[in-house]
Amino acid sequence: MESAELKRFRLRIVCIACAALAVCVAACMTALGYVAIEVNMDGYRTRLESASNAPFEGVSVDALDAGETDGPAYATYPSQTVWRVSADAEGRALEAVPPQVGDQSTWTLEGDGFTSEDLEALAALRDERGEAPFEYGGCTWLGMWQPADGSSGGVVVSADGTVRDAGGGARSDAERVYTFIDMSYHADYARRIATRGVAATVLLSALAAAVLWVAAGRLLRPVSEAAERERAFVLAASHELKTPLMALMANCDVLDAEAGADGRLAPWIANIRAAADEMASKVAGLLGAVREGAPRDGA
Repeated sequence: MESAELKRFRLRIVCIACAALAVCVAACMTALGYVAIEVNMDGYRTRLESASNAPFEGVSVDALDAGETDGPAYATYPSQTVWRVSADAEGRALEAVPPQVGDQSTWTLEGDGFTSEDLEALAALRDERGEAPFEYGGCTWLGMWQPADGSSGGVVVSADGTVRDAGGGARSDAERVYTFIDMSYHADYARRIATRGVAATVLLSALAAAVLWVAAGRLLRPVSEAAERERAFVLAASHELKTPLMALMANCDVLDAEAGADGRLAPWIANIRAAADEMASKVAGLLGAVREGAPRDGA
């Protein structure tokens, strides 16, 4: 049975080891989560660039406003929705390519559905925010643009907004074709990754704590057994010394009574009694120390 001191030492070992392990696991989960989130973000960018380089076959925004297009159900669009719109130099929407019919609905826009005004607002936000994601209609969007007469080889938009042919130099055109993708699920994905990382860290730390507690107990078992043997030896020796000490004290009393007025024996009897008292005090001290270090019942 472990003493209280050994249990405290064992607990300190487990706590320090678990803290170090938790820090390492948290660092690993953070790195893995960052990579996963970046890969997911790259997927949105790749799909956006692919959609932007596809041929533009739009419908009139008047037809879109009148609800005459074959887009998804009323006011409902899926995650990773791709919208494309052509706009003139003043930012007015001319034609639009709505999302595909049959996509699973995941969010609803307030009002009468996506209209030319919404597309113009997206284009204005893209011009303002650049390639960074932006919020509109309760969703997070990522956008890019290219000239309306972009080359068949596609274009690439740099971070500063400069448009370049896939294999050539810079271009400029008054009329642009904007492409937008709804990346609202990216935030949910990042939250799920973070939640799972935290859960994995807590679970692994708890499992490690249990394993370390058992392992530390086995490693400290010889120390606990040695301490128990030492305690048993001290108890046995103390009890064995009590009997001769009691006999010695009793003999001192007898000698003291028989010596009577003989002053020659008194100093020797006093010396024997003092030595016996000192030894009895030391035995009592040993017994007290053993009892204080003994494990309590149920500990």
